Amino acid sequence: MSTHERIGRPDIAWSAEGAGSGGGEPENILFPADVPQQRTDGGEGYQADPGKADGENALAKAERDGEGEAARGEADRVPEDGKYTLTMPDGIAVDEELLGALGPDFRELGLTNGEAQKLADRFIAIQAGRAEARGNVWGETVSKWADDAKADSEIGGRRWDATVRDSRRFVNNMGTPALREYLEASGGGNHPELIRIFAKAGALIREDDPATGGAGGTGRPVDPAHVLFPNDAPKG
Repeated sequence: MSTHERIGRPDIAWSAEGAGSGGGEPENILFPADVPQQRTDGGEGYQADPGKADGENALAKAERDGEGEAARGEADRVPEDGKYTLTMPDGIAVDEELLGALGPDFRELGLTNGEAQKLADRFIAIQAGRAEARGNVWGETVSKWADDAKADSEIGGRRWDATVRDSRRFVNNMGTPALREYLEASGGGNHPELIRIFAKAGALIREDDPATGGAGGTGRPVDPAHVLFPNDAPKG
């Protein structure tokens, strides 16, 4: 996982603000090797036209699958019971409660399923644009934190490599996987003040310090963080 992208990314309801995120991934300066996995959609079938709204693509897909006449009939129909059927993009769920509340008003206005779909498509497009703008602003904020940390007179410059090592040591040894996940998801792992305190704490538990041991054992015990994150294990 990395930076801000992970927080609040479940399926998005039709009524929610934010249908997606925009901007490039800000640099993850404490855990740079952790890169998000790109989603791939395999399989064959109808390829959606990015220039069309989702409802239009759904209709085109239905026509390709031999269901075009029925689909067009449904799109041109005004549901007498006020129950509209909308097609949402992947990752976005219909807010059934909201749609149920608006359905009778749509029917009273004489909206067909297709017209209601156009409204939904337009709403989603607007919300996606807003979410992309917010994502870009947040990405710039997290990236600026990283730049500020690297330029800081105490933790940056020539001390930067040692700062990162000490910070990672503290998080891996004293924190939990949940802490690391939060730092990556929230972007907090790039904040200069968090890095500053992590580096100071990590410097106190440097790997070359004698281990305090435990239960009468000898030598330095296996660090459980290195079991969870083998790529972070010290070499040699």
